[in-house]
Amino acid sequence: MSELARDFAMSTAAAVAVAPSPAAAAVLHDALGLVGDDLALAERELARLLESPVAVIPDVGGHLAFAGGKRFRPLLTSLCALAAEYREPSRITIAAVGELLHTATLLHDDVIDRGEFRRGRPTARRKWGNGMAVLVGDYCLARALQAVGATGEIAAIRSMSDTVVRMAEGEVAQLEACGDHTLDRERYAMVIDRKTAALVAWCSSVAGLPDARLVGALQRYGTELGFAFQIADDVLDFHPAAASGPGETGKEPGQDLRDGKLTLPLLLACEADPLLHARMRAAMQGSSPMPARTAEALFDAVVATDALARASRIALQHADRACEALAALPSSRARSALEHVASYVVRRNR
Repeated sequence: MSELARDFAMSTAAAVAVAPSPAAAAVLHDALGLVGDDLALAERELARLLESPVAVIPDVGGHLAFAGGKRFRPLLTSLCALAAEYREPSRITIAAVGELLHTATLLHDDVIDRGEFRRGRPTARRKWGNGMAVLVGDYCLARALQAVGATGEIAAIRSMSDTVVRMAEGEVAQLEACGDHTLDRERYAMVIDRKTAALVAWCSSVAGLPDARLVGALQRYGTELGFAFQIADDVLDFHPAAASGPGETGKEPGQDLRDGKLTLPLLLACEADPLLHARMRAAMQGSSPMPARTAEALFDAVVATDALARASRIALQHADRACEALAALPSSRARSALEHVASYVVRRNR
């Protein structure tokens, strides 16, 4: 591993210092050993893409982008490119752009959700205001499009355009559903498919640039992994052990509940308990976000059911399907690392 990659590995290890077990740390170590050089180059490219003569732009964007994120999406791109034997320079751009798009969504999400903290520090909108956070998020989207356009790869430009449209649809659908007490798993799945899985699938398919015979399998892997990742995060939002503060999701435990979001654990708990559904419906018809005491009572009621275990099993099923999609790829250490990443995603505890 090069000196550049070692520097990146050290910063990444610090960012995920809350890894839940030695086994999870081993997964990270093995993955970094395979693609550490690519990740370090992608990190430099991300910094370059956040540059601007308007000094506040890199300040706002870097406040979030370099605040210790997991770099989950660049890791996927780098591992999938290696597994598909795609070694063109564009892979570095795609890895950096995946993180830049994610940064844009988080900047916008924190404005919509009135977020106070992200990755252990005050959110950009709290420090610079809602308007600045939104506009820098827009800048990130524009720079992402510019960077992918500069590759000259029409397939990458088209796939990114389609992905951003789907992400926007997911964000709008989620916002529309906030405070709606209707138990609708189909809509929940649609939001995940667009808001989370679409970007993960784009990253894992390396923007559709590898061998066409492998792109479909890489996309299926990313889609299923995106579902597993989001459902696992929704479970962590109800994790009692996380009650002391923000976890790896970057949010306070119970934040989704307080904001009136019907995530899978809450859906499952309400389906199983009509009285809980009635309490939840009454709470969502009140003020938003709901009062802390009301949210705490609902939180405890959900935790007391088997909904968290059931949701975790569903996340695991998606992770298993993600691994099954990898069978189309040639056997390699990179493919094995992708399987381990899928397992880690649903078994982490922060």
